[in-house]
Amino acid sequence: MTGRDVTALAEELGLPPEVLEPLGRAAETLPPEVPYEKLASPETAEGAWAEITARLPAWEEDRGMAQLAAALAGACRTRLAYREWGIADDIFLDTMGCFRRFLTETHGSSGKWAFDRGFWTWRQTGCLLFRLGTLEFEYCGPGNGERRPEELADAPVLNVHIPSDAVLSREELDRSYDWAERFFAGEGRAFCRYGAPRAVLCGTWLLAPALAELLPDGSGIRRFAGDFRLYRVEEDAADFYTWLFGRGKAVPVEALPERTSLQRRVKARLAAGGKIGAACGILAR
Repeated sequence: MTGRDVTALAEELGLPPEVLEPLGRAAETLPPEVPYEKLASPETAEGAWAEITARLPAWEEDRGMAQLAAALAGACRTRLAYREWGIADDIFLDTMGCFRRFLTETHGSSGKWAFDRGFWTWRQTGCLLFRLGTLEFEYCGPGNGERRPEELADAPVLNVHIPSDAVLSREELDRSYDWAERFFAGEGRAFCRYGAPRAVLCGTWLLAPALAELLPDGSGIRRFAGDFRLYRVEEDAADFYTWLFGRGKAVPVEALPERTSLQRRVKARLAAGGKIGAACGILAR
């Protein structure tokens, strides 16, 4: 793996031009003896990321360029693992599209081209999380996560994640669910260390019951939420401030943006003393 390999992958993934030059400089100065290959293994990815980032600048120091270079160095190895197990390169490119998306999201909220999601992307490089159509599916082993139904506490499951560019049409949702079922019974089975997943779970603000009162019947969010049977509601969860408004909970309600109809409706609910929160559900289709 060379700095040139990292920048070549960055270009293939369509990373913003503003990032490529500082990323290239960071890639050329990565510590050579660090085990980047461990970022491509489900067993070692999380620990390897902690080990690697301990030797890199914090993302605030260089806008995350060293961490982005390290993550992409791992992704170069991930591509080899995909090929070894017969996973299509399209799935690799779609899954690693998270890097472009995260950079764009951070720029949208802060005005800066920065990579601040290294705490998350070891899942993608570690062959734990795959984008299959419009949704992402993360394989989690027994006891991995606290927000589970009691009967699944010791079972392997899939956790659904909803990318910011997801299309929540009936056709696209069903395509993703069906694809995940085939994938984890087929070529993705190699990464199911604890056996086949027994359920598909999701924990997100998009499942919050309060949203059903604010969205029309044809809403993609309501369509997605309707696919899940709720087993836990967290009325005080504050994640929606980040994902809906691009702000933290500390921002006064009156300062929240109103660019979309949902932002306006949620803002009005909050101003009236209401809550949004989040919920957890199990796929019930």
